[in-house]
Amino acid sequence: MANMRLRTMTSIVGCIVLVALCDNGMAATQLQWKLAKGKTYYQRTMIDQQITQTMMGQEQKIEQNTGIGLKLQVLDVDPQGNMQIQYTYLWTKSKQVSPMGQVDYDSSRQPAAVPAGAEVFAALLGQSFTAKVTPKGKVLDVNGVEQVRDTVLKKLPPGADATVMTGPLAAYLDKDSLKQMIETGMAIYPDKPVNVGDSWSKEVSIVMGFKVVIQSKWTLQKEQGGVATIGLAATLRSDPNGPPMDAGGMKVKADMKGTQEGTLQVAEATGLLAASKERQQLKGDVKVAASADAPPMMVIPMTIDTQITGDMGEQMWKTSP
Repeated sequence: MANMRLRTMTSIVGCIVLVALCDNGMAATQLQWKLAKGKTYYQRTMIDQQITQTMMGQEQKIEQNTGIGLKLQVLDVDPQGNMQIQYTYLWTKSKQVSPMGQVDYDSSRQPAAVPAGAEVFAALLGQSFTAKVTPKGKVLDVNGVEQVRDTVLKKLPPGADATVMTGPLAAYLDKDSLKQMIETGMAIYPDKPVNVGDSWSKEVSIVMGFKVVIQSKWTLQKEQGGVATIGLAATLRSDPNGPPMDAGGMKVKADMKGTQEGTLQVAEATGLLAASKERQQLKGDVKVAASADAPPMMVIPMTIDTQITGDMGEQMWKTSP
């Protein structure tokens, strides 16, 4: 979470007095998606991860950097404000550094050849799907994901599709996972109008290889120039009842928990998440077994530090982050 600047005691007292005097007269703000039919918007998400794990007494460090850029075209808006949106992949990025080697791919650099391990990222470019989204961020329907997956698989070289559905882009190729991911990213909107200082909470689940339950609390910190600044504080825990992850014929379950904090800026006119920066840490054990019911053959202590940044707007980005 971005560090909040210190204010003088005079400013704090002045703000408290001002809020107390004006509270009854201020109009609450309804934060929600209000995209216009026929408009085009652009969205980028960057995820930087540092994974530290201990296997057979030896510490290993893995760095992963994933980027996705999308074009959002609003095809229709119904009388209830529900938006039919076409999402098209415009930019992808994958950088991985691990004991197994290194991958460095950025579609904006137009590499002469796609490096091994980045084939799925390259194959996603130009692919589209549609989603119907409510003003509160609930996804009513998703279409076209199966066609995206089939097209991606056809583009991959022989042997490269073996781990597609368990790799870092697996959620982008599965309808239910993609729906869940979109809803989780839009869970920030409160159910009712809010004033500065108001907070609201929500619990969601998301699959990050394994199922994670996230309990989030948002607080409207300030409004300025048509932009609402929101603070985020969250706790995370792996779901002990979630299904294990498949990995090379083995079953992997996680026993992890952690925290997430961040700052988000929402354009009040559209509800777009104009800018966001979040930090997350998960710590615990990953257990590897021969089957879902078998005792673990290996217990791997692991820490996952993640930084997530994003932006949305009417202008397409000019440079890769």
